[in-house]
Amino acid sequence: MLFTFSKVLIHVATAIDEAYQEGQENELENLELSSDEILETMDIDNITSCYQNTGIEGFNIKNAGHVLKQNYTGKVFDILHVIVRRNCAYVKVMHSIPFNGGNKCYGASFSINFMEPNNGVAIYGCPTKNSDEKQAFKAISMELLAALSK
Repeated sequence: MLFTFSKVLIHVATAIDEAYQEGQENELENLELSSDEILETMDIDNITSCYQNTGIEGFNIKNAGHVLKQNYTGKVFDILHVIVRRNCAYVKVMHSIPFNGGNKCYGASFSINFMEPNNGVAIYGCPTKNSDEKQAFKAISMELLAALSK
């Protein structure tokens, strides 16, 4: 009898814990982060590798988010966030590896830096030794530059 009572007690405790965890997940889904909190999750201090650069005449960093959302179709990756700070726009994307795959389950952050004196635009991402990931980062950078150049 004591064994049965213990077994029932464990079952009830497990059910309560699962219900509590389910409630916590719903709270996180409904939580909206500020742009500063999003930047913290993007690990921007590690965005140090330049993947693409070019000059774009008449480029304005303040419009980068609008331009990206307007000019990028989302075929090979999805843009989750664009946050502009001074001469830099931070972009969070979801993509696949290999890059042309259909499962966009990998997240990556990029920095679009604007050098006003020469209209230079450089795209930085996190360094990686994985060749598939490096190829994906270069392809994403090319797509971002193409969208910004329109």
